[in-house]
Amino acid sequence: MYLGIDFLITSELKLYLSEVNVGLPGGAHEYHLTHLVHFGKPSDIFRRIEWTSRKVYGKTFKDYLHSLPFIESLKPLKIWMDGMGPLPKTFHPGLRLEDKWNQYQLIHSIALMPETIILDTEDLVSADRFIERKRKVVLKRRVGRGGRDLQVISDPSDLWKLNLMSHHYLLQEYVESKINGYSLSIRAVAFGGEFMCMYANLSPKITSNHGILAFISSGNLFGLNEKDSKTELFNQKSWEAEIWFGENEPPYLRHNLYEEEVAKTTLIIPEPFLRTIKELSVKVERLYEGLELISLPKSCFED
Repeated sequence: MYLGIDFLITSELKLYLSEVNVGLPGGAHEYHLTHLVHFGKPSDIFRRIEWTSRKVYGKTFKDYLHSLPFIESLKPLKIWMDGMGPLPKTFHPGLRLEDKWNQYQLIHSIALMPETIILDTEDLVSADRFIERKRKVVLKRRVGRGGRDLQVISDPSDLWKLNLMSHHYLLQEYVESKINGYSLSIRAVAFGGEFMCMYANLSPKITSNHGILAFISSGNLFGLNEKDSKTELFNQKSWEAEIWFGENEPPYLRHNLYEEEVAKTTLIIPEPFLRTIKELSVKVERLYEGLELISLPKSCFED
């Protein structure tokens, strides 16, 4: 299964897997741009993905993608998650993979993840105890993307002042993944039992999604090879958008689908961590590939 897998790294070099994205998540296009800026020439990532699809699944990558049983209902679900459309009328059990609580249940036994609990608005004691024990937590939607409604909570009273009613939420241990004042995440792509690529996302916001992209290289020390570097702007339709939407991309997603900013610097990560990211990415991809989707626990949006 084609997956985009997000990782966080603390200043103590502790690696956390934070989220798994299914369907056709970004990753290949962004890596391609960082490779272009870093080496001054295009990558071969799209050829490798196509070759893997034909080798493993016996079909072109586009045909593989559109053969996924949940793909047609996943598109409108993603738009619903953005608050830009209704909940899909048709449902496939594969959509349950979008519920972050299901993700946590699937993965936390094989990879270190931020400790997570379901927020039960009728059980204030459990939520208060979790916040007091962790001292700082993240409030996030069980089904959502782009950091919508994400908040950092350090006092139980701050949580209950929000008067949450309309969405299902999780409380998650806060993991500080920052470098040079930027929030940092790493997106890795795995497909067909193989690691494809990875890149870094740097953002001045709390969330690191759609920030400044950076190439990743191995080295002895963890850090950026240039603390203050220039960036290069790109405005071109992404590879993923062309396959996923064709000529019918939603106008509100234009910034996400076309515009990218790439740092003329490199994130240096020690080789053992790079190897772990690659190994975990493939391990999770193999887990997802072997799932009996009908057996997944119901998602919160099925209630």
